[in-house]
Amino acid sequence: MTNTFLFRFAVYLAVALCAWACGHQVTDSKPQGSFYTPRYANGFCIDTSGGTKTLIVLNPFQNSKDLAYRYALSDTPPKRVICMSTTHVAFLRFIGQAERIVGVSGAGHLYDSLMQVAYNAGAISDVGYDKTLNIEKILALQPDLIFAYGIAGEFSATAAKLEELGLKVMYIGEYTEHHPLGKAEWAVAFAALFGSEQQAIEKFTQVATSYEALKALVVAAAVPKTKTLLNSPWSDAWFVPGALGNVAQLLNDAGGESVIKLRSQRDSYPISIEQAYSSAQAADVWINVGLAKTLSELRAMHKLVEDIPAFRRGNVYNSTARVSPQGGSDFFESGTVNPHLILKDIIKILHPSLLPNDTLTYYRLLGND
Repeated sequence: MTNTFLFRFAVYLAVALCAWACGHQVTDSKPQGSFYTPRYANGFCIDTSGGTKTLIVLNPFQNSKDLAYRYALSDTPPKRVICMSTTHVAFLRFIGQAERIVGVSGAGHLYDSLMQVAYNAGAISDVGYDKTLNIEKILALQPDLIFAYGIAGEFSATAAKLEELGLKVMYIGEYTEHHPLGKAEWAVAFAALFGSEQQAIEKFTQVATSYEALKALVVAAAVPKTKTLLNSPWSDAWFVPGALGNVAQLLNDAGGESVIKLRSQRDSYPISIEQAYSSAQAADVWINVGLAKTLSELRAMHKLVEDIPAFRRGNVYNSTARVSPQGGSDFFESGTVNPHLILKDIIKILHPSLLPNDTLTYYRLLGND
């Protein structure tokens, strides 16, 4: 495909997404699903009003407001799909539809061993990402559907190009959910495309029941909140999660309390390293330390790190127990559909006596090497 040909499609930046299946509309309303209204998720519902089953994706971008994408569901499910995020791979694996994947964005970020085998065998292709997205390869794969995500709608221009070429794109907004179970519940949205909503609902219900049982265990034990330091230095700042986001929810449900007072927002935000260091003196445990796999790597991030009490005691944990040789993190992949296992890990870290016979799944204690 020539540069001139690609440039021609850049003029369609404001083109609305095309129809797929029986129709696809973009509206600014917030309909209520009459077939399935999620228990935890805020970003989708399945509607049957008007005699047509429709998957409605609400506000799939950060800070979007009153935006709804309507995808009319067909009796013919997509046979060939492309995933622009590893979380999409996890959802399809969860609902038993992973064999339909023919392309992924950034194969090196995959943890799923079966996907790695398929990629190495040439059964799935890497279509690139962002500015390196290979549109020619996408066209050659002849996908029935592309699962996409966009930060503040940044993918919209690319989606318009793809759909002008006759390809069908669906936005997935699970990353905008406030609750970890809300993210996992998107499995039902994926399943709706394949007519297997009921099986997905049953499987998700098992996950939710396990999560709520673990949360209830902590409440019943009436254990004191474990003072916890979250995240690590990055450049000249320390990013901490918002109080309304997934991390804060997991920490609270596991019986933990951030030593840094979290702002009432969903997204992470920066504070000074000095401010974080001051708060860190009260922490019993330190978790979620970026890419660090050892205490030595963590120490190299900033000179103040080794003076943090939790570091000196070696009480530092990170979600790096399941990482592929290429760097793919299963915490961010299958962890999306297994929030109960992440919660179990954090409870085990903060209150080990509550789960004496359990082992960590996604987290590991950092050693010196």
